[in-house]
Amino acid sequence: MNQVRAVKRRVRMTTVVERSHVVVVKIGSNSLVDRQGRLDLPYLDSIAAQFAAIAKGGQRPVLVTSGAVASGVGILGLAERPPGLADRQALAAIGQVTLAHRWEAALAAHGLVAAQLLLTYDDFTERERYLNLTETLRSLFAYKAIPVINENDPVAVQELTVGDNDRLSALMATQLGAEHLILLTDIDGVYDADPRSNPEAKRLTEMIGVTAKQVAAAGDAGARGRGGMRSKLEAARLAGGAGVTTTIALAREAFVIERVVAGEAVGTRIVGKGERADSRRRWLAVARRVHGQLHLDVGAVRAISTQGRSLLPAGVTSVSGTFARGDTVALVSPDGEEIARGLVGLSSEELGKICGKRLDVAAQVLGHVLPKSVVHRDNMLVLTHH
Repeated sequence: MNQVRAVKRRVRMTTVVERSHVVVVKIGSNSLVDRQGRLDLPYLDSIAAQFAAIAKGGQRPVLVTSGAVASGVGILGLAERPPGLADRQALAAIGQVTLAHRWEAALAAHGLVAAQLLLTYDDFTERERYLNLTETLRSLFAYKAIPVINENDPVAVQELTVGDNDRLSALMATQLGAEHLILLTDIDGVYDADPRSNPEAKRLTEMIGVTAKQVAAAGDAGARGRGGMRSKLEAARLAGGAGVTTTIALAREAFVIERVVAGEAVGTRIVGKGERADSRRRWLAVARRVHGQLHLDVGAVRAISTQGRSLLPAGVTSVSGTFARGDTVALVSPDGEEIARGLVGLSSEELGKICGKRLDVAAQVLGHVLPKSVVHRDNMLVLTHH
């Protein structure tokens, strides 16, 4: 009985969060510091003022903040970030204290309460922790507190980190079913060419989704951060797969957050092409690590992306990677575009033997009864309607 009550409570909790007007805002390290490499307090105050304004308008702002390592560098007066992992983790531990305190003071000056969350990748990949995190965020929203989120860099194992705060913000946006993800950086949007080397480059005001080719062609990070435009496009692609719209904009643009929320054409707006799925499917497809790829034929792509069908062995042309039953895999179209992710019902070894075969023939080949589908529709998130 207690377990039933707990499940019902979590269903209610998830519904409350998904019906809220959540706006996730991520700010990079380069945008948070002044020319001396120290936290720019007037800038933090301007962000807090914008949070207060959109909260008054009914939005639920969530802040994903970089800057712990940069803060540590500034506190110690170092000329640059050291390359070693242990050094960076130590600097993050030094800088995180000041970073949290400065955000707390900035938000308090505008009547807002800050709540610090330091997360690791396991907080998203492990289902129980994922649900507990969502419930904590729901309670913070009820208290009208502003979640101030960063990765727990000092204790994160390198192989199991979220990656960077662009990805972390995308995971938060998909987890909460956010209306908008705003990535604030030191460039005013996405360009059709590199504006640093091509004076004819033009800023794109809107994009319909992000392709793998666009991610691969983008640039890397600056001196103080781990992200870069490639990371931001990958985050937009991840969030867009769960139906979340992303805006990449200049952090120092006046009232940028308020203007994006109001619908102004600021930066580059990237419309999410995926479906607004339930929390469980978002978790299966977005939060869990992808272990392999299933390459599909045109018919399977059409059935999945436009007809809402499950994936059958007949639609799989080949398999890459090594995975077990129950792992998350990517479903890839003939032109190399990832169209969906989901929980696979067969291992890579099993599936490699029955690609392109009907279910009855596949069962004879393997010598045992097969599940009704390779990836069932209920365990799949369509990332783009191809």
